[in-house]
Amino acid sequence: MTSSNPMLRRAAVMLERAGKAGKARIWAEASRMLSRPGLTKVEINVGRLSRIAAPGEALLVPGKVLGGGIIDNKVVVGAFLFSGAAKAKISAAGGSAVTLEQLLKKFPKGSGVRLVE
Repeated sequence: MTSSNPMLRRAAVMLERAGKAGKARIWAEASRMLSRPGLTKVEINVGRLSRIAAPGEALLVPGKVLGGGIIDNKVVVGAFLFSGAAKAKISAAGGSAVTLEQLLKKFPKGSGVRLVE
């Protein structure tokens, strides 16, 4: 990992360890995606999340969730970062915007969580 951001490094290591400990490939893959160079980081708008997610689904975004678009599904979204607008829109739709650590605690085995690129 080449990132100098200590929070990003900590999150990537936490996900990698969870992937190895629980034999959950989703966490290891998310760690790999979070560790990529800056130009290939994941940024997703809430409008896209709304289009691809079923109501009640848990989504993992190894990057940043932005506030573009409209979300009308009640979903749990775990991401490294959220814009203020994204958090507000997800909450207004009845969903929840959680940190990667909170998502990991809620779904330790990774089952029931969908990785979004």
